[in-house]
Amino acid sequence: MTDATAGDFELGAPLTPLARITDTSPLTLKPDASCGEAVKLFSKRAGRHTTMACIRDAQGLFAGVVCLHDCLRHPADEPVGKIARTDGPVAQSGRSAESVAHEMVEGDCDFMPVVDPQNRLVGAVEGATASRFMVDTLQEDAQVFVGLSGAVNDDYFEHSVWSDFRRRFPWVLGLAIAGLAAGYVVHIYESALDALVILALYMPMVADTGGNVGTQSASLVTRVLTTGSIRWSQAVSIMWREMRVSLMMAAMLFAFAFLKVVLISNVADVPEGLTLSGIGLAIAVALAAQVVSATLIGALLPLGAIAVKQDPAVVSGPALTTIVDLTGLLLYFTITTMMLGIVVVHQ
Repeated sequence: MTDATAGDFELGAPLTPLARITDTSPLTLKPDASCGEAVKLFSKRAGRHTTMACIRDAQGLFAGVVCLHDCLRHPADEPVGKIARTDGPVAQSGRSAESVAHEMVEGDCDFMPVVDPQNRLVGAVEGATASRFMVDTLQEDAQVFVGLSGAVNDDYFEHSVWSDFRRRFPWVLGLAIAGLAAGYVVHIYESALDALVILALYMPMVADTGGNVGTQSASLVTRVLTTGSIRWSQAVSIMWREMRVSLMMAAMLFAFAFLKVVLISNVADVPEGLTLSGIGLAIAVALAAQVVSATLIGALLPLGAIAVKQDPAVVSGPALTTIVDLTGLLLYFTITTMMLGIVVVHQ
């Protein structure tokens, strides 16, 4: 029997013990039990829809898996030990419920025995149980994603209007206060917008692009973290991978922004001493810098949350958008004003 990949999660996230989804009393057969005897035992447990059984030897060690279909296909006096499958996946008892459930759903596995370090059978996980667990986990993460504090394991209609307000307003108020900082950045560079109105036309594109790539990066990294398939040593690899992806996206969006400014913008909006190609270059560089910055922030924040033992999904919602908007505006105005030689007058 080949052990399934352990997938130990070493970043400090609060994961669910495997025991939560493990059936500690699966149908168990001895290797010398006949197929006929096995079919009778299967029929007695029909109410539980059991079609798989574990083989356990006299020492209590796990020796394989046999299914009802195989027992029916072989002679009634055939020992189940001879037809048992010994090459399927098996989970170590020390793994997390998240990693096992994810492996079963991704691999379309209907049954996975659970053994201890001495290879003693301690239970089994049914495919239906793993699927339900994954759905419940995704629902909990979705609630955290939209910034609902205390939203785990509850129902929408169980809350009164007042309690619903109380669990939402901390996020909304906090992000509104943080949003004032972004507004202050625009105020600081108000003179730059007066000098070159065209800069204002591309602010939404820069902000939206940063939010999109940042959320995308954070979602992908958060998914890796919640499946329990990463170690701290791989955090650097994640950042290096996201850096390379962000540079490719930045190059693509650089070309898009430059061509959009040069080909679509009105030359009448360009003040004397500047050119559309120069403005397009500055905006394209700012957009490319925003893409790289937002992607790395999106990847770094979930890792940082894990480091301080917080749910990584928290940073994939409105908080990320606010941070990316603030840094994006700073990059946009700093780069464009420097490249175009616009003097910023602080009021």
